[in-house]
Amino acid sequence: MHRSTLLVVITFVFITSLAFAASPIQERADRFLKLANAGYQALYRVNSEAQWLSVTDVTDAHDAAAEATGKAYAAFNGNPAIINEARDLLTHQKELNEISVRQLKQLLLNAAEGPMTNRELVDKRVEAETKQASILNSFEFKLNGQKITANDIDNKLEKSTDLNERKAVWEASKESGPALKPNLVVLRDLRNGVAKEMKYPDYFSLEVASYGMTTDEMIKMLDGWMATVRPLYLQLHTWAKYKLAEKYHQPVPKKIPAHWINNRWSQEWDGLVDAANIDKYFEGRKPEWIIKTAEQFYTGLGFSPLPKTFWERSDLYPLPPDSKRKKNTHASCWHIDLENDIRSLQSIEPNAKWFFTAHHELGHGYYFKAYTRPEVPYLLRTGAAPGFHEGIGELIALASSQVPYLQSRSVLPADFKADKTAFLLDDALARSIPFIYFSCGTMPHWEADIYAHNLPADQWNARWWKYVSDMQGIEPPSPRGEEFCDAATKTHINDNPAYYYNYAFATVFKFQLHDYIARKILHQPPQSCNYADNKEVGAWLNNILKKGDTEDWRKVLKEATGEDISTRAMAEYFKPLQSWLEEQNKGRQIGWE
Repeated sequence: MHRSTLLVVITFVFITSLAFAASPIQERADRFLKLANAGYQALYRVNSEAQWLSVTDVTDAHDAAAEATGKAYAAFNGNPAIINEARDLLTHQKELNEISVRQLKQLLLNAAEGPMTNRELVDKRVEAETKQASILNSFEFKLNGQKITANDIDNKLEKSTDLNERKAVWEASKESGPALKPNLVVLRDLRNGVAKEMKYPDYFSLEVASYGMTTDEMIKMLDGWMATVRPLYLQLHTWAKYKLAEKYHQPVPKKIPAHWINNRWSQEWDGLVDAANIDKYFEGRKPEWIIKTAEQFYTGLGFSPLPKTFWERSDLYPLPPDSKRKKNTHASCWHIDLENDIRSLQSIEPNAKWFFTAHHELGHGYYFKAYTRPEVPYLLRTGAAPGFHEGIGELIALASSQVPYLQSRSVLPADFKADKTAFLLDDALARSIPFIYFSCGTMPHWEADIYAHNLPADQWNARWWKYVSDMQGIEPPSPRGEEFCDAATKTHINDNPAYYYNYAFATVFKFQLHDYIARKILHQPPQSCNYADNKEVGAWLNNILKKGDTEDWRKVLKEATGEDISTRAMAEYFKPLQSWLEEQNKGRQIGWE
């Protein structure tokens, strides 16, 4: 090489290396974030272990341990030194790389759950949260003076055709509300207090900040989704109330009485389509088979098996009726140490609902596994937005309900002839469209009212039923006064506040991902397709999952599907159903106005 050329090359390399050398601010951020990540992971693990014990074995000792570790975790996240350094570094945002900025912002979001700039407030909140969890997890439902479990309530609502019995069971399901309300009133103010400590107007605003949105922007997006699918919802509502009136030998009502529906909150309307009921095909199967088949879904796509510790440490099956141990009945999946300790809490029984739920919960587990890699710092080992985690779970639940998949797993016989309209109708009723009006409508509007608008506690039940009535077209079997607190009977109101819109996001999001997979990768109709053992689907999915929260959620979605978030795919999925419903409902009054 000519000497002058060599000199040019050396000069270029030197200048380039200077350009790429970390600035002093970046070096300071790197040192700080290394310490912050290590401390965060250590306390996250200790806290998760204690919380896990408190929900899988509800005792005073475990509640006390959960409270103690909750305080330690909050003390670390809310440490004033962490808050001040993160804020100061963010004033030099232009000198930092994107992944550092995202971690610093996440540190401030974490701090807002328990800012130790006001220790007394944080301690009170942790105590109140622990108390609420204990009331929720240990509550004993009674029917005619006899103890009844939450699973028993659901089973009776699923099977009973006696409206008097249904009313009694439905009312029993609401007994926990009055027990939970007094402390929920305290918690509302404490949650708002910690948010204000971090310069957020209220707790709802703090929670939606994960999307880079304000409360008003989130509510506007949810209202927009409800508006676009409303014509389909009104057709479904009309069809359902005629079907239910026939079932119970009653006149057709304007609004559907809540105890006519199998779900305690009327959020999902299952059991209305006999031709799509596949529970009989699960008879005689073991709960272990269900969870193993769910794992096989993912390994078939090319993902590695769950760690051995998953099977050793999870709590997957119902407790025996005579068990002294009490556990939370709400299915969940946990990333205990932000590394390889992944566990799930379920109460699996051999039926279609638990088959879909098991597939959903492992969606969380495989999301954890995908972003557990050195390139993703502990602080960003979460979904690209909170709704992404639920959306991936929901996507796989949808995939697991498709007839060709069920045939490939020998759930349905190979010669099974599906009534496509029936399966689509069941999909809409049991897992999609009424759920949008609960998750976009009743839940977030009520929580925005109590947190962002400080709705007085003596108006809580009236406001809840106003939303159920106006948005869902449902009414209680008899008037519900303020001696009740029916919103509080929903687990999330207590232990996962201002979160439920994430399930709405997940529902819209899952149809977008499913539409892309079906049309662009499988080249099969979205209403009847099979992901099983398709490595291309697995690779496409892994590309979304492995990023964790290292990129903005809008960018991740746009790059994966070519679209922004929208109900387009959902509306198209159910288009054949809408035409069928319009035919069925000819001559009927549509809706309840």
